[in-house]
Amino acid sequence: MRELALPTVDLAAQAEAAPAPAEPPSHRSGLYTLAGFKAAFTLAQVLPRPVCQWLAQSISLLSYERRDHVRQTLEDNLQRATGLTADALQTLCRENVASFGRMMADYFLCAGMNAGPRALTLVEEWRGLDHLEAARARGRGTIIVTAHLGHWELGGVTLAHHGWPLTVVTLDEPSSELTRWRDTCRAHLGIRTIAVGPGHPFSFVELIQTLRRNEIVAMLVDRPHTGTGAPVDFFGGRTEFSTGPALLAHHTGATVLPAFVLQKPNSRYVSFAEPAIELLADPDPRRALRENTQRIATSFESIVRAHPAQWFNYVPVWSERPPA
Repeated sequence: MRELALPTVDLAAQAEAAPAPAEPPSHRSGLYTLAGFKAAFTLAQVLPRPVCQWLAQSISLLSYERRDHVRQTLEDNLQRATGLTADALQTLCRENVASFGRMMADYFLCAGMNAGPRALTLVEEWRGLDHLEAARARGRGTIIVTAHLGHWELGGVTLAHHGWPLTVVTLDEPSSELTRWRDTCRAHLGIRTIAVGPGHPFSFVELIQTLRRNEIVAMLVDRPHTGTGAPVDFFGGRTEFSTGPALLAHHTGATVLPAFVLQKPNSRYVSFAEPAIELLADPDPRRALRENTQRIATSFESIVRAHPAQWFNYVPVWSERPPA
């Protein structure tokens, strides 16, 4: 469930970088452990879904109220994305945290061996499959880019259940035991995991080979690992997005396709793919990398703006706070 990290070229001399601040060491709950995940998984299998969602959102809200730095960070992020202030912003933040809790309840509900059929009962609407089919028809691989928005894991479960060859790009979890648990859950569903970052020097080669087999690679790109992003304009501020999709597309000719899974008011989900992002073909690879990463970031703005209550970023996105 962590974000992408891929090798990239040095962009510092090519653009005015505004790297995102370092991730606070305590932004995760104390329940983010293998024991916590196993306990949540067990409860999700035996309790009714509404009960699990109520418990998860209650725990999320309690944790949110007790952690000042998380609360301030979320307010800053959502204020820049929406322009809301005062009471309206506070209400949105609490709605966001409650939505995150409900999403996590469904994450554990769909983490078992029988999760495929269960996930299909949660996703009641599919849109934009024609974009995905067109990308696959090109025969050069498909890169699905998504953000920490909605239920990104559920999209992978449903694609794999339908037989789409899916590989998820991820960092290792805080412990090797939790990483193995996560990867095993995905493998049971037919989802392959490629870990990137320190300790995985050949992951980029594996991803290129995956795309050359005309398979699908899915990436979270709105919160890159340190040193793997390019500076972009996002909601009027400077931050970084992962250069991974643009870099892989440059080497393979793969199609880059934004896709999201969002919860509806009836607690079911809509899964949709956007049209492919038209990437710049430029003989200067550095310029192409910067421009194409910017195009990906720009494509996310309208989705985040329309669904801020499901944009789950609890670490600083921008290096500066939004204007008052």
